Amino acid sequence: MMDLIEQGLQPADFASTAARAVSACAGLSLREQAARLAGDGLLGVIAHDHVGGLGLPLSFAVPVVAAANAGLLGFPLMETLLLSRALRPSMRRIAEDVVSGEKLATIAWQSAVVLERQGDAVVLNGAVARAPVAAEVDYVLVRVGDSAAALIPVGAEGARIEPATGLDLTVPEHGLRLENVRISGDDLLAEGGWPALCADAGVLRAAAILGSAETCLDLAQAHASTRRQFGRALSSNQAIRHAMARHKLGLESMRHAITRALGTEAGARERDVAFLAASNHGTAISEGALQIHGGMGFTWDVPVHRHVRRIRTLQAQGDASGVMAALGQRTIAEIAPAAEAAA
Repeated sequence: MMDLIEQGLQPADFASTAARAVSACAGLSLREQAARLAGDGLLGVIAHDHVGGLGLPLSFAVPVVAAANAGLLGFPLMETLLLSRALRPSMRRIAEDVVSGEKLATIAWQSAVVLERQGDAVVLNGAVARAPVAAEVDYVLVRVGDSAAALIPVGAEGARIEPATGLDLTVPEHGLRLENVRISGDDLLAEGGWPALCADAGVLRAAAILGSAETCLDLAQAHASTRRQFGRALSSNQAIRHAMARHKLGLESMRHAITRALGTEAGARERDVAFLAASNHGTAISEGALQIHGGMGFTWDVPVHRHVRRIRTLQAQGDASGVMAALGQRTIAEIAPAAEAAA
């Protein structure tokens, strides 16, 4: 890893490769997409080298995820990248298969299951939700309690995939119900693994929203420049020009927040802020682009509404409202002692 970085490798170097790979995935099945992305080395960008990855920092995954969302990739790339690095040494074979594209994996982002230990095995019960394309993968990572996680084979006895729900038609979300599902203790992530995974996911979600928002703004600018009404281009309308200028500023704010979240001094606050900034500005930019397109924005040939759906889905997966409330509570708790001392 250090050799590559010392030779001048930058995260932006992955952007064009990712964009080409995403474009080539159009029309392919999920497993064909996995093979294509793996062939371009994108599934192992942040995975450890002992499982076939490049072992690069999280910042190198940002342009990859942004390009994937810009192209509305129908593959759970963010989940694959996170799992390729998070799986324990005891799951090395699975991690290798995920990086190579031979096995597909996803993460259920909502709710948790209950664990009961029975000797060397554990038994899981409960229901989780918001697992992208869970009906087509081999493994699903589920949260256990507050801070642990377990990797569940989709075909395990007692594991039932529920029908797809959600706004994103390209990457449908599924629920997973577990009834006395028995797995090995080696299939558990270490205690505290789930919060660390979610912290990284917040940054990658922000990157994904950035990719969609940037595409929406480009589409809006192109449409406003070429679409004519009453003999004039839409862009001649001052209100539309001002709106797009505000959206461009929002886009740069998202980019800056992500950069700060990846800094060496960054912590949970910076990562939460990056996700919240992307959620806020991404929604405004995509919905503004939808308004500029009018009814055309809801057609399949103009993908603006699909980006709106994906951004809203990412907001829900990351529990934007919950993150905002928790951030506010932490901020108040930090300010209160200082305010009392000053009084």
